[in-house]
Amino acid sequence: MSARVAIVTQAVGDSFLSYWKQHCEWNWRKYAQRHGYDLHVLTEPIDPSPRGAARSSSWQKCLLLSQPFLQRYQQLILLDADVVINFHTAPPIAESVPEERVGGVISGAYLHDDLKVVFLERVRKKKYPFRPDLSDWDTDQRRFYEEFGLSGGLCEVVQGGVLVASPLHHRGLFEKVYYRKYPRQDRNYEQVPLSHEILQSGMFCRLNSRFNTVFFERMVVHYPYLLNKQLSGYEMLARIAVFVEWSNSFFLHFAYERDFARFLPPEEKAGS
Repeated sequence: MSARVAIVTQAVGDSFLSYWKQHCEWNWRKYAQRHGYDLHVLTEPIDPSPRGAARSSSWQKCLLLSQPFLQRYQQLILLDADVVINFHTAPPIAESVPEERVGGVISGAYLHDDLKVVFLERVRKKKYPFRPDLSDWDTDQRRFYEEFGLSGGLCEVVQGGVLVASPLHHRGLFEKVYYRKYPRQDRNYEQVPLSHEILQSGMFCRLNSRFNTVFFERMVVHYPYLLNKQLSGYEMLARIAVFVEWSNSFFLHFAYERDFARFLPPEEKAGS
């Protein structure tokens, strides 16, 4: 019996493919085998046209649901190639998402509300007053949409590194994002316009935040000393932090700080 669900990623270019093979491939394969998922890795651009070449290949995530060889699947798990999976504890993600919905994690959902302002202060390098209504965080998130010329008053962003979608139900939604013109196309790549389309469609299914823990965001809040890479004992401290986040996550995402994957526990890197 063929699989109903497949994990799909893009690893275009030697550096991305090499990174995926070193840090992700073995744990993705173990997770896929455990839950009966197929696995596909695209190493060539889907859209080789000047339009495709003019912006990050990350945008071509929006074309994955359109690929003929993926049409036989009921659901696709779309992963960035810098996500590692704790296959020991991660449940089957597709079972948490109805086929007609798009599953994902809201950016920063794994941060306590009172600590979101701490993240803003350290990243934006300015002080924010305490506001129990999270208005500063909401304003910051809304700004991403405004920069793309997108309206709707949204103040949450779906983190695009881990998504569950259906070729049958969501192909048109993803293609619309790819082919639409935006005032800017650099910041966060496709994530903001794709988030906007998913949330506006009413199809969003909020996943357990452990399915997409962004290590950089956790680091800024809980391990700020790791921002100083000259710190004495840095590698040991980084190894401990990565182990903690790996242990507490289903999928640990190394966006913005890909080098931290080298601090995964040795036995995990060996595939034991």
